[in-house]
Amino acid sequence: MKKRVRQINFYLMKRSDREFGDVLKNPSVLHREDVSAEWGFEAALFLRDPKARIPWWLKFLQTAFPDIEPRFKNVSNAAVLLVRAGSRMLAITFGYGKYLLDPDCYESDFGLKVALNTINPERLRSVDVRTIEELTLQTRKQASRGSSVETFGLDVTSDLLRGVTGEPRDADFAKRVTGADALVLILPAAFGDLGKKCEEILRAYESDSYKEHFSWIDHLRGVRDANVIQVLDTQMVQSIRDGDSDSLHMAPPEPVDWEQVEGFSYSTRRGHQVLDADMDFDEFFDTVQDPHALSSVGLRKARVLVKLTGMDRAVPRWSVYSCLVFETDYNGSLYVLSGGRWFCVERDFAGEVQDFVGALPVSRLEIPRSQVGEWESDYNKRAANSRPDIVLMDRQLARCGGGHGPIEVCDLFTSERQFVHVKRKYRSSTLSHLFAQGTVSAEAFLRDENFRSDARSILTTAGSELAGLIPAERPLAGDFEVVFAIITGKAGHVGKSLPFFSKLHLMQAARRLQLLGYKVGVYGIPFVGRAKPESVLDPAALPAGDVGYSETIGPLRTQQ
Repeated sequence: MKKRVRQINFYLMKRSDREFGDVLKNPSVLHREDVSAEWGFEAALFLRDPKARIPWWLKFLQTAFPDIEPRFKNVSNAAVLLVRAGSRMLAITFGYGKYLLDPDCYESDFGLKVALNTINPERLRSVDVRTIEELTLQTRKQASRGSSVETFGLDVTSDLLRGVTGEPRDADFAKRVTGADALVLILPAAFGDLGKKCEEILRAYESDSYKEHFSWIDHLRGVRDANVIQVLDTQMVQSIRDGDSDSLHMAPPEPVDWEQVEGFSYSTRRGHQVLDADMDFDEFFDTVQDPHALSSVGLRKARVLVKLTGMDRAVPRWSVYSCLVFETDYNGSLYVLSGGRWFCVERDFAGEVQDFVGALPVSRLEIPRSQVGEWESDYNKRAANSRPDIVLMDRQLARCGGGHGPIEVCDLFTSERQFVHVKRKYRSSTLSHLFAQGTVSAEAFLRDENFRSDARSILTTAGSELAGLIPAERPLAGDFEVVFAIITGKAGHVGKSLPFFSKLHLMQAARRLQLLGYKVGVYGIPFVGRAKPESVLDPAALPAGDVGYSETIGPLRTQQ
């Protein structure tokens, strides 16, 4: 008799000696049926009584049609079959059966690993990806027919593969495989096949064959195991209590318009309207009344307040926890907290990123120090005025084809043919948009004649003779240097001290620019001095020759 093709969903329980009921949220309200030994495998079925509800749309329609009989009902059913396979337990869910399971009891990415171990790498149908930028972008890419992974244009250094669908190499395994946390198989199957199928799935899970074509998925993984997150949070809190502020930074978890930001404060500060010009962990820590009582729960409850131009007062914007950037080692891997989420970075990959960034040369650029709290636009103007062979190009847009629209050429252009892109210190930004600006501008400069023409016009309008350095024809990339100048408060090589994701984005940008033929340099812009936390920034107290105090910022703190 021909077997019917079915969709079957599998979850793998975490390794333990638990009884069947131990992996369920509330087994006492479920009906249990043990599978007879004659089926050849040990299993138990748990069912929830059907729940019937009147659909919301019926009540909505009854306001106009009161005579409609309430016989229409939504009925939800849920069942889960727990099967032992060797030393492990798998769950097969039906209806809403997934929600009967304790979410802390099953393995994350189980289905993804099985899928990558069994799918033909040339027959992928869709991929679910999370891309780590200032915001975590989640996308699904689908192909009209089975295709190779290259077709989907994944960036293997920053894309987190969360799910995949494709055709298996072995047609007897399934007709189609989808994997994320759950494994979803489309296959002809009868109930009696489930025991052997679970054993086959478990063997596929324990294989490392995925590394032949998909080894890069181990580079970077989101952490969703609650137990691991608890350990990592504990390490972070202990680092705070130990006063190890060098390993902690703060950064907005989403893009912000810095020209509109007047300052930051914290819900833990008694005077909420006392503002800091920048988000800073040391400033937050000073507001904590009892550091030894600090906890991850408290960090999630504490809020970062932001005051924008035109607002009467600072208002809560993010949790402190979501703004923390922290890196720590655990079980031989690097873990990074960024944007409120933990990520696991494979050790060799972390070393590769560190080595690449550390090898980037420090540019021979010469520009002045920055003032504490100085706007980037004010700093750029002052840097351009400090030398006759530097031209300000900040906020000057040039036409750019390829769907980008007008963009900045750079912030500063020098007589040494340096395109300088300036961004404030990494404690206030993940910097990925700085690196993206540098690469997009550099690509446009090579391929787009209109872009070069507009660049020359900007320089000519500024009265600079440097316009002659921009050729009409396609230039030689090696004649130019792209410089990422970061206001960190420290001079020298900035790359080594950046948070991991900033180093990762810098490596991506530098590799792309080097492939185009450009010279790439980094440059750290130090501060003239740093005001004491309780002081007011007095422009008369600034060292002679540094006139970067911005009247639009006013004092570093506004006293109540």
